Amino acid sequence: MSITGQEIRRIITPLRLIFWGGLICVFDFKINEFDLLNDFVGMIMITWGVIQVSKVNVHDRYSMAMLFVKIVAVLTSLEALQEHFAYRIPEFLSIMLYVIGVASMLATVVFCVAMRWLSSEATLERSVRSWKTTTILFSVIYLIPLGIFYCAAAVAIAIGETIDIDLGLAGLLLLPLLLLPLIHFFVSTSRIKKEAEIRSDAGQQNARHHHGKKA
Repeated sequence: MSITGQEIRRIITPLRLIFWGGLICVFDFKINEFDLLNDFVGMIMITWGVIQVSKVNVHDRYSMAMLFVKIVAVLTSLEALQEHFAYRIPEFLSIMLYVIGVASMLATVVFCVAMRWLSSEATLERSVRSWKTTTILFSVIYLIPLGIFYCAAAVAIAIGETIDIDLGLAGLLLLPLLLLPLIHFFVSTSRIKKEAEIRSDAGQQNARHHHGKKA
């Protein structure tokens, strides 16, 4: 099934919203315990964007992948919400939060793969290559290192140990690296939009040319 240019145009705003939501989650600033950039707000933006993008009819694999992404987005939103309440977190819940953390990293990669499938179905070859690069960046910079950390933290809690990592200044130095996959996500979104517009313009020109010949 071929994806129409109208369907591509419809998902650009949701994709942009996912980007800005992700940016809010990376930059989590507080002044006097007041969140200037709130993770829960960021996750609501991401969840709404994911739901809108999932409405495109691509194929069964895409639908299953996006269902997984939607479920994880909702769970991650609930996780971000519970951080605003002061209470003692039970051990089993702490473990579940780390499991959700691993799932959210995996869901991000799955979403990028789904975008590659969508681009392929729409015959947007440059976008396919771009989303492949985005997938690799999220896998290497987010999924693998953070996935290992979340798994290790969950195991540590289960056996009664703790993991305490204070990156200090190094954490600020790592920020540009953490932003790289998000920046490429924005690039891939722009590319899919531009390539779809070029294809649409070419189609209109061919239609006018064909109509002119008939006349």
